[in-house]
Amino acid sequence: MGMAASQARLGYLTFRKNTIGGELNRLSMQKMSLTREMSKVSKDYQDALNTKTLKWSNNAGVTYVDLSYQNLMTPSNMNQQTPYLLTDTSGKIVVDSAYKKYAEMISADGKAGGDWESVRTQVLSSLTGIPAESIDNVGSMDDATAESLATLWEIEDNEPDIPTKNTSFEKLISKMGSSTGIGSGFSKGSTWADAYKNGGTISLGSGATATANLDALLTNITNTLGKYLLGPDYGVVSDEKNPLYQACDTFAKIKESMEAGADLSAATSAVQGNSSGYSVNVKLLLDEIIGAYTNQTGNGSMNSSGTTTYEWYDVDSTEYLDAAAKHAEWQKTYDEALDNYEKSVQTKNSTLSAEQESQIDFYDTIFSAIAEKGWTYNSEVRDTDYLNQMLQNNLYTLTTVERNQELDQDSREFVWENSYTTDIASNFTNVYSVNDNSVQNEALAEYEYKKNIISAKETRIDTRMQDLQTEQAAINQMIQGIEQVRNDNTERTFSIFS
Repeated sequence: MGMAASQARLGYLTFRKNTIGGELNRLSMQKMSLTREMSKVSKDYQDALNTKTLKWSNNAGVTYVDLSYQNLMTPSNMNQQTPYLLTDTSGKIVVDSAYKKYAEMISADGKAGGDWESVRTQVLSSLTGIPAESIDNVGSMDDATAESLATLWEIEDNEPDIPTKNTSFEKLISKMGSSTGIGSGFSKGSTWADAYKNGGTISLGSGATATANLDALLTNITNTLGKYLLGPDYGVVSDEKNPLYQACDTFAKIKESMEAGADLSAATSAVQGNSSGYSVNVKLLLDEIIGAYTNQTGNGSMNSSGTTTYEWYDVDSTEYLDAAAKHAEWQKTYDEALDNYEKSVQTKNSTLSAEQESQIDFYDTIFSAIAEKGWTYNSEVRDTDYLNQMLQNNLYTLTTVERNQELDQDSREFVWENSYTTDIASNFTNVYSVNDNSVQNEALAEYEYKKNIISAKETRIDTRMQDLQTEQAAINQMIQGIEQVRNDNTERTFSIFS
């Protein structure tokens, strides 16, 4: 009876031991599965840490804003009131639900070649809130401005010519006449041309008298030569736009030196001497002045014989006087036309505020491009993550537009012309690829959450396995004990019969 009971218990313990072994094997497989799951969670987290997103920066990457459809395609400080058109691989403008209805008004099927001008007032008024009447008024003023500008250009194209001559500087100097009143150092009746040819000098005196005499001399030269070299553009000597005045002004430092009594005896310039008295060499003086004048105006070209000639006006001739009178009449007409044009511009500019004009320019750029290039609709472009993916995969590009206004002389209307530059987003100066902090923060939270779940599962499995291993060890001891008793009983039984 005892042997049978022991045998039954041994069978149960053996069964239980096998069951525990199977359970431990199953739990071990679960742990391996959790290890693989944790590896995947870690990899997903690492991938999230390496995730890049495109951002827009106006300060070389110091701060960023989202590269969103709104920031690209609606006027704001971010885009500095300049649209950055979202374009697809065919060059069409990508529009969202807000722009779709306007795009359909321009081109119902999205094809290029739509009509923007016929719906322009309606669309702009709807988008900006500016009354349609104000927009139309500005358009009318544009026409008036174009008309006045065309008139101005037409007058400008018909400017009457004033005859000029070309001679060497030596011959031009002969127009300066005699030396009377220009200082001492000349014989009576001598001329500027004589003094220039012979290298004559003029005594300037000393101190304040010297600088005053030099000033008077320069004024004389400016006034005398100016009317021949500048003709109708000749102005008063104090006019700083007068190139001869500016040329003479190069002697300002020399005059300062003279006032200070500096020793200019060894000077290579026209003025020489010391505090006892200064003089000026006429040839050097005139050469310095004409040299400075030539540098400023470009008047002076070398002919085939190697002589530099200058274009000048023979202001004493009847031919010049007649032409100058006609030019004066033309100038009066031109000035009136210019005044009319400037008033047209001022009237137009005062109709709308700078902000309103900026908004109109912004939407003009977008919808004129839609008319020229066509459009395509995408309801998802307002999703920043989606837009980022499309831009990073180069399925969408960014296009800038340069608008130039030209005057059509035939129709006397302003005509806008667009020129386009398209490139992938990552090539734009203001676009930066940066770590996506929002994705990283979300990934960290997801990582911690999943890691805690896996850790809890591992802890439960480890606890269960530890309990099973303890039970397994106890069963092994019990089986050993039963087998030992069985073996001992068997040995005693057989020893009795032996």
